[in-house]
Amino acid sequence: MSKQKAATKTRREMKRSSRKERAGRYEMANVTSFADFTGIEPIGMAKERRDRSPITPRNDAQKIYINSIKYKKLVFANGEAGCGKTYISTALAADALINKDIDKIIVTRPVLQAEEDLGFLPGDMAEKFAPYFRPVYDVLVKRLGISFLQYCLRPEIAKVEIAPFAYMRGRTFENAIVILDEAQNVTVTQMKMFLTRLGENVTVIVNGDVTQCDLPEGITSGLADALQRFSSDDMVAMVNFTVDDCVRSTLCHRALLAYSY
Repeated sequence: MSKQKAATKTRREMKRSSRKERAGRYEMANVTSFADFTGIEPIGMAKERRDRSPITPRNDAQKIYINSIKYKKLVFANGEAGCGKTYISTALAADALINKDIDKIIVTRPVLQAEEDLGFLPGDMAEKFAPYFRPVYDVLVKRLGISFLQYCLRPEIAKVEIAPFAYMRGRTFENAIVILDEAQNVTVTQMKMFLTRLGENVTVIVNGDVTQCDLPEGITSGLADALQRFSSDDMVAMVNFTVDDCVRSTLCHRALLAYSY
């Protein structure tokens, strides 16, 4: 082999090694954040498609809800399961992040087990709480795409933060959309703590169903209390969903009807 051919072969091998090293670093950075919240290893880095379909209301309550999120800074949504409260709020937050209307999405919820003791879950903090946030995570994956969501979840980027409610103390929310899900399971004191975190250019969406409260008997739901306290405040939007607003499925609607009497 001539010296020229040997030099060319060496350069090619160096380039291949460099590309593999860069790809390895990129992949590991993304696998870490993705596995932390899902426990699922990503397969490949194929370009995925985001769901860019517009969020359109399927009933009058959803129309009021969407307009409230767009034009109010504090929105309370109370009502039956399957009415789209979590999906709509998370999807609109994802769209706002993509359009750079906000700098960050913060999603939180109280971690209470619905009349079932799961014991001590294995894993680190992120792995323990991942099952509680799966409904929100699925919507974010759909609207942002897995790769971009992985990037946003990285601690040094922190454009998307999914955290237990206990982590909200001492925070100030700014330039963000903040979603409190399952709000019927926070106490009055906890709700006050959460609502006093609000800073500039922030939209806070509080979702829940006061009929499915898992708090111990005798403890008032912070959502039920807040609905009364803010009922006459024109800066705050109140949206109530009923059984007839269920859009999840016909069977879900039938189940709600069966338990409504």
